Order: sequence, then structure tokens, then C-alpha cells
Amino acid sequence: MTASTAMIEIIDLSMNEGEPPPQQCLQVLDRLGPSILRKYADPAPLEEAYAAYLGTAPANVLATTGGDDAIDRVMRAFLAPGQEMVFLTPTFEMVPRCARMARGGLVPVEYEWGELPHDEILAAVNDRTGLVTILTPDNPTGRAFSTASLLRLAEALPPEVTLMADLAYAEFADEDPTGALLEVPRAIMIRTLSKAWGLAGLRVGFAVGVKERVDVLRRFGGPYALTGPSIAIALDRLRNGVDEMRAFVEFVRGRRRRLAAAIRASGGVPEPSQTNFVLASFPDSRWIQRGMAAQRVLVRHFAHLPEYVRITVPRDDVEFRRVARALECLVRPEAVLFDMDGVLADVSRSYREAIAQTCASFGVEAGRAEISAAKAAGHANDDWAVTHALVAAAGVEADFEEVKRRFEKLYQGDERSAGLRRHETLIPDRALLEELARSYRLGIVTGRPRRDAERFLREQGVRGLFSVVVCREDAPLKPNPQPVRVALDRLEARTGWLLGDTPDDVRAAVGAGVVPVGVVPCEGDGGPGGGDDGRVEDGAGAGGIDAAAGGDPRAAIWTALEAAGAARIVEANADFGGLFRG
Repeated sequence: MTASTAMIEIIDLSMNEGEPPPQQCLQVLDRLGPSILRKYADPAPLEEAYAAYLGTAPANVLATTGGDDAIDRVMRAFLAPGQEMVFLTPTFEMVPRCARMARGGLVPVEYEWGELPHDEILAAVNDRTGLVTILTPDNPTGRAFSTASLLRLAEALPPEVTLMADLAYAEFADEDPTGALLEVPRAIMIRTLSKAWGLAGLRVGFAVGVKERVDVLRRFGGPYALTGPSIAIALDRLRNGVDEMRAFVEFVRGRRRRLAAAIRASGGVPEPSQTNFVLASFPDSRWIQRGMAAQRVLVRHFAHLPEYVRITVPRDDVEFRRVARALECLVRPEAVLFDMDGVLADVSRSYREAIAQTCASFGVEAGRAEISAAKAAGHANDDWAVTHALVAAAGVEADFEEVKRRFEKLYQGDERSAGLRRHETLIPDRALLEELARSYRLGIVTGRPRRDAERFLREQGVRGLFSVVVCREDAPLKPNPQPVRVALDRLEARTGWLLGDTPDDVRAAVGAGVVPVGVVPCEGDGGPGGGDDGRVEDGAGAGGIDAAAGGDPRAAIWTALEAAGAARIVEANADFGGLFRG
């Protein structure tokens, strides 16, 4: 089995999860036995162990159900209904969410990412302020604020205002302000074992502060916030895994620099980071996010930060190579694959017309809208089958072979008729295909019979530009990913794009780990996967399509391609909407 035919494992770099802990974590449960499951778990030993890790007293530590539980308790304890929380934006989504659940008001402070905006925060504080929240290092920006700046802010706040410092990523930062902030009576810190410790699935977090404030937080949650297995495994890691955690942190710091370099090589601009992720802006961030997802690498895109993608630092060499290759593919793929009908060949007056006329021969009216809907519904890469289905949907019983015979007579023609295929023309400019052939390995993946596919390419004078032509005789039809994998194998390529005009093309590409580019017809083109006449405006990045184009009858096709997983959508025209020249 070759690399392109093997199932590719999904790498999830969207959640900032750490390295998996060692197998001995589960052995801890084996030693304790099933009795651990029947007892309510005492968090005191865990709080003592974490206090020792931080170098403070156990009374200053409260174990919580992940950092989110600690945040929620702080909001309910120190943000009374009607009071306000001042916070920097953008921020971790649970911070404003928990504040709203506590019925507190939100006072966001926008700032230029970098230094802590001391004066702007203080200007937002008033007699209604109950809480000021700072994340350091920050999520999603990855930036950290100095301990000195945090202490300066704490000293300037009114005594009745609580300072919550979310330090979920503190292990990765250049400074850990925990010790210094423990000297500030009004400060509460949020810590977690989810990130550097790789224990997100345990849901173990902590609230850290002076005893008086921690005691208040204890009253805002249940007495047994953590399960026995979670406490047992967390205790083992705190007692035996500190060195492993610190080694992983150093590994991440080094790979963080390499990830930033890979991002820059792919046209992105990485933000400085002191976390286990890198936030980066791209000219078309959705292309990056969706294109990497098609290659089974998941990264995070934020609606409120539309120019940015957040990528967790890969956790080992295998992951890093996958990420670097996925990014590189979005700039320069090894192979470019084309569906034929509606992408290379304008079939609006051939295959489409053959479907309509064949249906009419059975007394069934099938217009462009009906044919387009059938194509967009998926599993429609066989025009004979599509025609048969349209006839059957109208309540007409017809033998499939008879449908096929009538279709072929119309399309191929005979001694009395030239056939509808004579109307087919090449959609892209031949000069573009020649240019692409000099830069990429080109291939075709089509549901056409080989005879029809090869004849069209020869008639258009472009057969020599394509090293591989995979037809219906070579593999199952799309959306099965096998024909795409066959094309990659024959081209000896690991990465590629597939340009296709139906959801079947997109799903086949995603299944093969290839980046899918959706293609919609230009004005007047009703080819497969297309719709009625009308214009689609360029709008979603380079060569993209604006899905919200008012009244565009092809919007349903755009939506179907996007829902199937298309990383970008372009028009079927001379240069594919500038896809290769943008």
C-alpha cells in the first residue's frame, strides 16, 4: 500500500492539547483497583501536590473541574449581578461567557497586541467594576505580559476590584508570575493540567490565591468537583512527571520557532508566541484552514479574527512534517488534478443537453434547475445514472440500458447526426494549461469513459499536457477517493489540488487527502455541477466566490461545494478566477 492509498490519520491542532502522557498513568488505576470508582474523591492530596509544585501553601490552592470551572467560580464569587468585568479583547471565549452567566456586564478593552495596556485598563475601571481579567500568555494571540506590568496594574486597582490572571499557558512562557501574584491579596490565578501536562481529558484545573479568596471560591462549587481517577492520575504526574513536562515545554519552544518559519514560507505572518500555539495572519485564512483540513490537519479559525489561523505546535516530528507539507501544498502543490466535465470541458450543450433530451424522450421535462439539483445532491458522477434517476423520479419506469442507449445516441451521434459532443469546448485558456504543465504534474480524474475523455483532449490539442488521465475504467467513480489516489500514485505525488464542480469531486478529494477547489460555471454555462445563467462575483479571497451574492441562482451550487469541504471556490473560466496567478 502506497502513501497515497493508505488512510491518513487526522492531526488535531485546533485545541492546543499537549503531548499524550505515558502509559503508566493508566497503570496507576490498575494498582488502585475498581474501589476508586465507588468513593467520593478527596481533592486535598491533589491540592497539596499542586501547592508543592507552585511552592505555596495548600490552603492557597483549590482543585476545580478544569480551568473553566475555576473561571466560572471567580465570576460568580467576585462579579455580582450588575457589576462589570474589564478585559482585554480578543480573549478566551469562556471568559466573557462565564461573566454573562454571572449576570455581569462586559467592558472590553481593545489594544495593540504587545505591552499590557495599563492606562487603558485603568481608564475603563469605575465604581461598577468588580473584576479585571488578564490572560498571560494570552489565548488566542499567544503573547505574554511581564510580571512587573501585572504587579503595577494590581497595585493601581481599587481594593474592592479582583484581578483574575488566567495562566493556563504559564509553563510555556518566559516568566511565571504566580509567585509574585500570590503576594497580591486581590489576585486570583487560573491554572490547569490541560496544556503543558497533556491531561486535558482529565479536566483538572486550579484556582490559586490567598487563602481568604480561595475559601470564598470553595463555596461556589460542589464539594467533589473531581473524579477519583482524575485525581489519581494527576497526582502521579505531579509526583513523577515534572521532568517529562519540562522537557516537552522545551521541545515546544524550539518547534514553535520552526512552525513560525514554516508559516512565513507559506505566506503567513506569525505573531510572537509564548504558548504551545502560533497565531498567524494569511491573505486568505479560510483557504489555509479548509485546505489543511482537507489534508487531515485541523487548525483553528476565528470568526472574530477573520484574517488569522491558530495552529498548535506539532507534538512530534511526524506531525511537524505533516503540517509543513500541508502548508507548502497550499502554496505549491506537487500535482494539480482536474475533473473534466464542467472544469476542462464546457458540456452545457453536450452532456447537459443529452440528459435533458433523453428525459424528454421518455416524456419527462428536466430543465437546468432539476439537473443542477441532481448534480449538487451528490453521487451523481455518472450522467447515465443521473438521467435514469430523473426519469424514475417523474414516475416513469424505464430500463437503465435503454436510457443509456438513447443518451449515447444523442451524445455520440450516428451516421445521420453528428451528436451533441460536437458542441464541447475547452474552458481554460490553453496557454494557462501549458504554463501549469511546466510548473506542476497535471492529471485528470473523470467519470467519462476513456474513449470520450481521450478524444476530447486530442480534439482540443491538450492531451500532451496531462501525464495521467484516470477514467471510469480505472477505479470506482467519485465520491470514492480511489480514482484520486490512483492519479497521485501514477504522478508519484504526495500533495495536490483537485478542481471539481460537484460535491462528489470535493468529497473524493477530501477522502484522498487532496485539497479540493470547487468550480462553478460562468455566466451562461450550465455544465455539470452548475446552475442557471447568472454571474458569480469574485469575493472570497483570491479567485473566490461571494456566497452572499444577492439573487445568484448558482448560490445553491456554491453552498453545496462549500458544505462538502471545498477549500476555495472559483469560476470555470480561462484562468480559473486567478487561482494560479493570485
